[in-house]
Amino acid sequence: MTTEEETGAAAGRRPSGRIAYLFGSDRQHGRAYAGGPGMMNEGSTDVRLLRSDPDDFLRIHIPVNFGRLKSRPALGGVATILNLITDADQNPQVLQWAERLLKTFPGRVLNRPAAVCASTRDAVYKALCDLPGLIVPKVARFRGHAPLADAAIARADMRFPAILRVAGTHNGDIVGVMPHREALLAHIRRDITYLLTEFVDRPSADGLYHKIRIFFFGDVPVIRHRLVSDKWCVHGADRERVMPDRAEEIARERALIAGGIAALPPAAQDTLWAIRARLPLDFFGIDFALLPDDHILLFEANATMNFFPLSTHPLFAYAGAPVVATARAAMDRMIDGADMVRAVA
Repeated sequence: MTTEEETGAAAGRRPSGRIAYLFGSDRQHGRAYAGGPGMMNEGSTDVRLLRSDPDDFLRIHIPVNFGRLKSRPALGGVATILNLITDADQNPQVLQWAERLLKTFPGRVLNRPAAVCASTRDAVYKALCDLPGLIVPKVARFRGHAPLADAAIARADMRFPAILRVAGTHNGDIVGVMPHREALLAHIRRDITYLLTEFVDRPSADGLYHKIRIFFFGDVPVIRHRLVSDKWCVHGADRERVMPDRAEEIARERALIAGGIAALPPAAQDTLWAIRARLPLDFFGIDFALLPDDHILLFEANATMNFFPLSTHPLFAYAGAPVVATARAAMDRMIDGADMVRAVA
């Protein structure tokens, strides 16, 4: 564990110490030093890069054996802590230690560890499944043992086909779409925790799929992108593979980014604000599809989503620097405390 001042090598100045970043990993033991080989931070987000001064911070690094270490981070002079340990499935122990450490911290904590622990896929399903205008696919969690899988599937009233993934994986990294129970049992291992998500297949009338990503920084929404693909699992690489020859899709994304959340139908806006109110996170992303009836099909909502990388294709310049500028202003306002998070409904 360490608390260290850091600046960019070219900056050549001492950071203010007003803000600290919370890093850590359940895979890292003992004291770690900035830039050293033992520094791990899996299950995190890159939104810290949006700060106007991203190199001005104190680093607080918590290892999994935090409770056995003799020293504790020095938090004197720290006004705000930005928690960058954002995946509860990858780092549950570190998040628990972080919550204990910050229990008596008098300053602001953005994305408290306890809030992150309540943002797993199955927890988000439970928090949002009754919202009007929102379709949330069912989620079942289980260890890879047939009786446990069967019990979890029964509790969730899960139907096949369903998407099987290892808990704590992202970026479309899935085991596969399981057509039935027998296929599921053939893929699971007893030492792994899995998440099974109902497969909701809702392409547009033209057979294409789309995914909108919106970030909330405090109470400021920022549209990151509207991607289109000929495959149900839409990813950033699909932009340059599918969209260049579809001018109408480029126009739709451009208009949505320029207009922000207000460019969505009023019913969809209400649903997104309802999600914002239900989730006790200060910053997080939502991946979703807008359906023809203005309902929202939720893919995921969590703080582990990345904002970068940006496309370098000239056709998509509108989705680069202008979006970053908007998000940077929102990020700075959140850290400065200019925007208050809405109360949880």
